[in-house]
Amino acid sequence: MSLMIADKSHQLAQPIRNTLSLAAIPLIKLIEWPQEIYQITQVAISRQAALIEENTELKELLLDAKLKVQQNVSLAAENERLRNMLKATQNSPLTTSVAFVSNLNLSPKKQQIVIDQGASQGLQTGQAVLSLDGVIGQVDVLAQQFAHVILVTDTAHGLPVEILRNGLRTIAYGNGEGLTLSEIPTSADIQAGDVVVTSGFGNRFPRGLQVAEIIEVSISADRTFQTATARPFADLAQLTEVFLVWPSAQQRTDESE
Repeated sequence: MSLMIADKSHQLAQPIRNTLSLAAIPLIKLIEWPQEIYQITQVAISRQAALIEENTELKELLLDAKLKVQQNVSLAAENERLRNMLKATQNSPLTTSVAFVSNLNLSPKKQQIVIDQGASQGLQTGQAVLSLDGVIGQVDVLAQQFAHVILVTDTAHGLPVEILRNGLRTIAYGNGEGLTLSEIPTSADIQAGDVVVTSGFGNRFPRGLQVAEIIEVSISADRTFQTATARPFADLAQLTEVFLVWPSAQQRTDESE
């Protein structure tokens, strides 16, 4: 009791208490350390989750923005094509209309497209089909609301043509990739770079429409004839819109007779 009273009056045990307090600090820190680590970890995890969520949202916004830009570019390109087609239609002496391509088949055995117009719009089998760059084929199979167009590169397609430079007339057959002009007399003047146009024979294609460019000429082994390979001017793999050529009044009269 005397010691307690003396300690209270003179703080005799204060140095001992200070020493014990200092000695206990590491122990306290050791006890508090897991809790602090847990709190720090929770804060880090929370921040990381927030950053991941924000990053995901930003990526989605960026993707949406990119898609809109791509769509705008696509729409602008399509509008430009349609303006060009409208201008070509207005400037053309032919009676034409525009149809849109809904399907495309460029397999080795079949070269055709499907367009969004058919018998209900007045289309006829054999009707000529063009692009801005040249002849692409003719209507082959008709349904009420759509039609199949056989392309000039189809192996079942033959097109009466002539060489623009000299008027040489022959038939251009599809070979699955391009066109083949076969059994041309060796005396005929034909060479790479010549432009092939429709001859007008058969009355399905008006005369003078560009078809293809000669890229190679070869002579048969017995040197009795020449064969030429031509590349269509139209990019058949990129067709989105096409022209339908309508018979003139004179053609309709001739066909009815």
